[in-house]
Amino acid sequence: MLCIQKCDMHLFQTEEQNQPVVYQVETGLFFELDTLFEAILECCEGLSVSQVVQVLADQYEAEEIVAAIEELAQVGLISDGALPVVASVPTTEGVAACGVSQTDRLQVSLHVSHTCNIQCAYCFAHGGDYGGKAMLMQPKVAEQAIRWIVTEAQAFGRCQIDFFGGEPLLNFPLMQKLVPFAKSLGARLGVQVGFGIVTNGTLLTDEMKQFLVDEKFQIKVSLDGGRQTQDRIRKFHNGSGTYDVVAKNVKKLTDEVPERVYLQAIMTSYDMDEDQIADALRSLGTDNALVGSAVVSPDAPYAIREEHIPVLKQQIHKRSRRALKAILNGEESEEFDPRIQKLLTRQKSCHGCLGGKQYLAIAADGSIYFCSSLADAPEFKMGDVFAGIDREKQQYFDAQFNVNNRPECKTCWARNLCGGGCLWEARTTTGDPMYPNPVSCEQTRYRYELAMEMCMEIAEVDGSLLQRRYDLEVAS
Repeated sequence: MLCIQKCDMHLFQTEEQNQPVVYQVETGLFFELDTLFEAILECCEGLSVSQVVQVLADQYEAEEIVAAIEELAQVGLISDGALPVVASVPTTEGVAACGVSQTDRLQVSLHVSHTCNIQCAYCFAHGGDYGGKAMLMQPKVAEQAIRWIVTEAQAFGRCQIDFFGGEPLLNFPLMQKLVPFAKSLGARLGVQVGFGIVTNGTLLTDEMKQFLVDEKFQIKVSLDGGRQTQDRIRKFHNGSGTYDVVAKNVKKLTDEVPERVYLQAIMTSYDMDEDQIADALRSLGTDNALVGSAVVSPDAPYAIREEHIPVLKQQIHKRSRRALKAILNGEESEEFDPRIQKLLTRQKSCHGCLGGKQYLAIAADGSIYFCSSLADAPEFKMGDVFAGIDREKQQYFDAQFNVNNRPECKTCWARNLCGGGCLWEARTTTGDPMYPNPVSCEQTRYRYELAMEMCMEIAEVDGSLLQRRYDLEVAS
């Protein structure tokens, strides 16, 4: 007896219409199902065709059950080795291979400071010194770092240098020297060099502001929301709050270049109203409000844990409804546009980010790390700016952290969509970079379910909008 086997798939119900949808993991295709197809998929595993007919005989005629089984086989959702499979069955042909989402630039966080003038409850950098000695990057190291970055970026033609810390503005004089040096070297080597900064915003002077504006920096300021939230989490060393100083300095920036100012909030369990946090950021004059969850041990009192998932899902669902309206009105959704694009192009992600490859961090002593967040981890050191990068270690990381090699990831239906998530987050929350944070995983899966539902709703309203908006041949 030949038994039916289901393909690697995920079956779920949409939130709004309670419509069954199936997602094929390997092909990246997703379909709406009627109740018969859903019933077959729920019961067919390990049964023969005749047994499935018997199971569903009280609800459906034998002929329509068999016809539905054959149709499911034709689209590759099930197989028993004997069911007819037509030539048009979707395969992985046309599925974008791992790496297609890679950027065409090298991005490096340059740690010009391993010290900080404020203290944040959740600081991954251990107060700015990354668990080592508080220090500022020295000019000799900094200049060699720039040489290494720009030379390495010749393969891409452009690079982004983000001044990082600690607090990078504590080493502002060095920044003033490095920017023209990098631009000059880039011009000689044919590399377009862009600049950014991640700052707590407390030290910004008019001179600093003008420098960032004139040099066309992408300016990211860490601000966790309104006064009460900010002052509870991000304080000066004397214990006083930082909100008023940061808000005043942010306004100086947004009054001049609002489109280049990004306000980044870290959400904790103390305040989980993401909309309210984002509104507080936008009130300072920029629409670029980014809210992420604190990455800390689950034991921390302000950690976002599994018991918070229902609240998080409610907020995500509410934002998906707003995003749907925005997309139908021709507006952008930073949260859902990239996910819809990924679903429709069937891009596969083998890794959660480009860390260790096209995104790297250079510590204040010149050491090269997998990323900024792991610059306190000796096992993620990949070389230094004088000796260069260890290519064998780079290849090892690429293979080791492939999503299909990670125990919790390789059986997850969303693995090709998220690539396994953030290694630093995994290491911090579970103790092992191979095992992702289950709280983030649950949110990731839910967002992609909502994105699939949105695709279907958009197609129902305007059949060609998806193709026009995302400039692609919609997979069918």
